[in-house]
Amino acid sequence: MKVSRNLLGSIFLIVLALVIIIKPVHSSGFMAQVGQDVNRMTLTTAAGRTTTLGQVLGHHAGLLNFFATWCPACRMELPSLHSAVSSPDKLILLSQGSPRRTTTFLRQYGIGPAHSFYDPRGRLFASFFVTTLPTSYFVNRYGIIVSKVIGPMTPALLRQNLRHANESREE
Repeated sequence: MKVSRNLLGSIFLIVLALVIIIKPVHSSGFMAQVGQDVNRMTLTTAAGRTTTLGQVLGHHAGLLNFFATWCPACRMELPSLHSAVSSPDKLILLSQGSPRRTTTFLRQYGIGPAHSFYDPRGRLFASFFVTTLPTSYFVNRYGIIVSKVIGPMTPALLRQNLRHANESREE
């Protein structure tokens, strides 16, 4: 009886220690989900300047795509993203990689630095629950998340989600 109590007490302490040590990174308490406003989320440009998603979106629907230069699925998906998201919709590509390497990488796909943003500390990746690359969030013109896709998208799925983002009137 005493051994099982000690064992349970030890297990409790180990679990408690793990909960304290392993805690998710939060960005101002924001945790992305459908219906959430993303306008105030901060992005970093290749030049190191900060801006908000709301400023980048400028009251247009958009696609926020979390990717990495080393990710094969991201490489496969990039040409479709770039061709499907046309003005006035916004394509926002978010990487944890270095701005120089990422800019060079995106140039290979004909994508300029206006679409490229960085999250060197991983705060946005954590706030948007990005555990698989690529992960995409579709946002309406009010800056509200209307859908999320984990993994690479087919062109049909991409068009369907962009249409949904453009038609959404949720504020």
